[in-house]
Amino acid sequence: MIYFDNSATTRPYKEVVDLVAKLSYEEFGNPASLHSFGMRAERILEQSRKQLADTLKADPEEIVFTSGGTEAVNLAIKGSAEALKRSGKHVLSTPIEHPAALESLKVLENMGYEVEMLSVDDKGMIDTGELKKKLRKDTILVNIMMVNNETGVIQPVTEAGHIIKSSNPNTVFHVDAVQAYGKLPIDTRSLRADIMSFSAHKIHGPRGVGMMYLRHGTKIRPIMSGGGQEKQFRSGTVNVPGIAGFACAAVKKTEQMDQDNQTIKRIREKLIDELKQRMPDKIRINSPEDGLPGILSISFSSVKSEVILHALELSEIYVSSGSACSAKKNSISHVINAMNIPAPWSDGTIRFSFSGDNREEEAAICAQALENIMNTFTL
Repeated sequence: MIYFDNSATTRPYKEVVDLVAKLSYEEFGNPASLHSFGMRAERILEQSRKQLADTLKADPEEIVFTSGGTEAVNLAIKGSAEALKRSGKHVLSTPIEHPAALESLKVLENMGYEVEMLSVDDKGMIDTGELKKKLRKDTILVNIMMVNNETGVIQPVTEAGHIIKSSNPNTVFHVDAVQAYGKLPIDTRSLRADIMSFSAHKIHGPRGVGMMYLRHGTKIRPIMSGGGQEKQFRSGTVNVPGIAGFACAAVKKTEQMDQDNQTIKRIREKLIDELKQRMPDKIRINSPEDGLPGILSISFSSVKSEVILHALELSEIYVSSGSACSAKKNSISHVINAMNIPAPWSDGTIRFSFSGDNREEEAAICAQALENIMNTFTL
């Protein structure tokens, strides 16, 4: 099997699986319980919180656990907008965000908020000059993802943060860092984001676990009611085994980040070189050269992405036609549309996403399979 769909989800590290299983069976106490068994679970929870905070150079008190990246994004967008609605109702974002953000923004629009989109170029990059022009006194929230999940474009979030805070220090800046975490260095002390969203299963951690970085003093309203766990921000029994697995994966992934990125870059370059040699006129590379190496978007001429995806699957090569959260909608990706990629290229877009577990020879095998597919389905 060749698995080139790591932006959808990753194989958990073996030590993560072992730790989650052990804690699920042996340390199943509720950290909210007052007895010693619950207090043991609480100690594991807080140790994990500190480990994760350390990877971001953040204070453990600024970490709020969620059920995943989608909940973190929803809480960040809806919760901050509701907390600040008396100051204004203007929200800025981009058209290439994850569906979790775009759908949350639609909810805000239905509630009477004014949501305005920044434009992107043919590589999906925002213009910080446009951001500066569109900021207003009543702009309460700016939402920008750090790394796009379909193309790997890296947005200038550090520059954007300085522009936003220079315009209005009270404007909340949310950065979706789900695809960036463990792959790019993140320092919350220099990145002027108020809120950041993260997910465990994108970095070889367990599914169903995420977190939100919430800078001290940032106003936010909870979107779920309940027992008031996670400092009243996120009610619900805390998933201690999953969170411990998240911390285990995060520590390992950040420690071997440079090594993984070097491996991934070689695989990416190998796949591009092989495809350019085999069928230079049949491919269009959508990802920027300076994007995240682990995400590569390529369009193939005159063959639909679903055909390519399932033909590769017959050879046990697994890729994606876009975001796994919206891949079954059978429509051209909103990211590809925003980048104005023309037909017939737009119909045949495939996302390859790599991890440190992949090997260079897999890229050559994949390229050969793609050449066979293109020869079969095109004249």
